[in-house]
Amino acid sequence: MRLTRKFIAALVIGVALVALVQGYLDYQRDRETFDRQLHAEAAALGRALGRGVADVWQRDGEAAARQFLYTAASKSGRLQARWFWLDAKGPDAPRAARDRLELIKQDQVVTVRDDERRLLLTYIRVDVPESRLGGVEITQSLEQLDAYVRSSLRLQVIGSVSAVVIAGLLALGLGVVFIGRPISRLAQKARRVGTGDLTGPLRLRQRDELGELAAEINLMCERLATEQGAREQATEQLRHADRLTTVGKLASGLAHELGTPLNVVRGRAKLIVDREVDGQDVIDSARIVVEQAERMTALIRQLLDFARPRALHKATVNVATLSRRICELVATIARKGNVTLEPPPVTPDEADRLLVEADDGQLTQVMTNLVVNAIQATAPGGTVAIRARRVEQVPPPYVGGGPQAWMAIDVIDSGSGLDEATRARVFEPFYTTKDVGEGTGLGLSVSWGIVREHGGWIGIVSAPGEGSTFTVYLPRGNA
Repeated sequence: MRLTRKFIAALVIGVALVALVQGYLDYQRDRETFDRQLHAEAAALGRALGRGVADVWQRDGEAAARQFLYTAASKSGRLQARWFWLDAKGPDAPRAARDRLELIKQDQVVTVRDDERRLLLTYIRVDVPESRLGGVEITQSLEQLDAYVRSSLRLQVIGSVSAVVIAGLLALGLGVVFIGRPISRLAQKARRVGTGDLTGPLRLRQRDELGELAAEINLMCERLATEQGAREQATEQLRHADRLTTVGKLASGLAHELGTPLNVVRGRAKLIVDREVDGQDVIDSARIVVEQAERMTALIRQLLDFARPRALHKATVNVATLSRRICELVATIARKGNVTLEPPPVTPDEADRLLVEADDGQLTQVMTNLVVNAIQATAPGGTVAIRARRVEQVPPPYVGGGPQAWMAIDVIDSGSGLDEATRARVFEPFYTTKDVGEGTGLGLSVSWGIVREHGGWIGIVSAPGEGSTFTVYLPRGNA
């Protein structure tokens, strides 16, 4: 709505300026018109009185002429008239300035404005049968002009204010309907698109630039939805491929892991078949066969659960429990490489506080990738440790936001470490430092994508010869 307010303010200011200029011009015009009317009225009346005075003076003398002038002016009511002698001093002297007297001598109408007493004085020469020059002085009050000016000014102010108010109301209505609401809906649509919601096309019933913009946004969302579906499908295929790759690594040691319980089952079953045991020994042997079969079933189920694709489903995940499960899942690979696994050394009370909102299956894939890579990077006799902690930290710029609570899961190895060039490219798809046939270069890239989808990131602290620490940062949310 800020654009609407700017539009309304600009329109109102523009109308106000136009109304102010127009009002000032009208005020000046009315004032000048009324002033000219006063002058014209005084001049016309003065000339008429002058002719009358001249006739009466010629016929009946000066006294009768003065009486005629007094009577005629009294009947007018709006102005006063008196006789003046041009060379007189005292009551009969003209009140005009000396530089105006020459104009009176030239038989011109002379007007003098007395602003101090608010009077308009008009002098008209009248030729009488005397050797002296005289004339009629018309006195008009300027209060009438002032009243007219005040009235005109008041009307101009009322008209200007009315114009501004009407323009403001029209601008408000039109701005809200044709600008404010459409832009607000466009902003809401843009925010939804920013969060990944491409549903719900925006419909604007106006055939202007905003309507065209809404149509283009809808078309863009349709294209993005198509591309997003294809990208999600490709991403899920990559993740599934990475899971199968990890399953292959785990399965390489699964035969050895299953060998011991199979030998136990075979031996106990042979004892029962050959009737070398009887009574309680038969029951004990059968119980051992069941236990070993359950152990093998659990190992195979873990492997199948890990390999099976599933939809994203966030829930509360106990990081300590997850870490121990990862250690059990990759235990065979660790033993084969003579690497010691250390799950988080936390008490049950501390474990209950290490909770995070995440998809259990996808987080398992991330941690399995990191731990398997750490095992492969660690020399025999080394250690791979998993640690979990809660931190308050500012995320990197590409994540955005201010300081907040994060769950940090560290995978620490005692391997050879990474140089700066490798750290810069380690999350690139298909980039790997392993020998041909030992890695696809997808594990860390897929793990990075999963963690970013959860709103977090993966940090690396490593240096050649000092081992590496991969840290998964996940927002704690309400967990």
